[in-house]
Amino acid sequence: MKKIYWIIVFGVLYSASMIAQNDHIADGLMSVATISGETKTAVSPQDSIAPLPSLNDVPVWKQKLYYGYNFDIYFHHDTKTDSRENGWSFALTPELGWRLTEKIHLGMRLGGSYANYKSSFMVTELDTSYYTDLRVHVGSWEVAPYVRYRLKTLFNDKVGIWLEAHLYTGMDFPRVTNGKITNTDFDGLRHSITYGFQVSPVITYQFNRKSTFQIFFSILSLGYSGTTYCYAGHNEHSSDVIIFSGKLSNLISNQFTPGLYGLKFGVQKSF
Repeated sequence: MKKIYWIIVFGVLYSASMIAQNDHIADGLMSVATISGETKTAVSPQDSIAPLPSLNDVPVWKQKLYYGYNFDIYFHHDTKTDSRENGWSFALTPELGWRLTEKIHLGMRLGGSYANYKSSFMVTELDTSYYTDLRVHVGSWEVAPYVRYRLKTLFNDKVGIWLEAHLYTGMDFPRVTNGKITNTDFDGLRHSITYGFQVSPVITYQFNRKSTFQIFFSILSLGYSGTTYCYAGHNEHSSDVIIFSGKLSNLISNQFTPGLYGLKFGVQKSF
């Protein structure tokens, strides 16, 4: 009787060991063994596959640091002011930024632009006044540090509404290709230095963890701009308060023409 009993016990143990060896998670349970006083959980072949990395597995600098490319394309049409400028420009400004917090971002943009426009000037010669048209090409570069604050999120945090303030400084290199520059602002002008600050709203849309699309509403901006014109032998300075992408002085004198018929947009990328 005892012999039969041990044969049954041995058979049950052997069968259980074979089932455990061939099907570790068939019923969704995991066996637990105590080894050297420590409790360890057996791992199935499926569990041995490395899980997808979570955000906590990404280094801090990759979570915080980002880069991007911004494009500024617009057409300018001015029919009220004396300059009567008409033309277009294109700018490319790469950026590098740091997510200080979820709501506050710090960054720096550095890029260049090209403008092509026609400008009309009132010229007086021998008691006779007339308009002369100049075709002007302008190449420029600019550096702009900025801080951005998130005001609100929408659609499960996919859309963000931000307020951005940035400083900027740069240089413009105009070249007149057609027209008589005598007695105009371009007579003897070598280059100009620009500087100022701007506050404007930005809307972002996050495609995924690594890509965010952004649109700048520059036409709703407020700020200040200054320019130093460097002529042969002397310099001249001018400054303006900017509101809605136009000069406040022109707005007061009813000569306000923002002339912003374009779009400033970009893409931010996480590392």
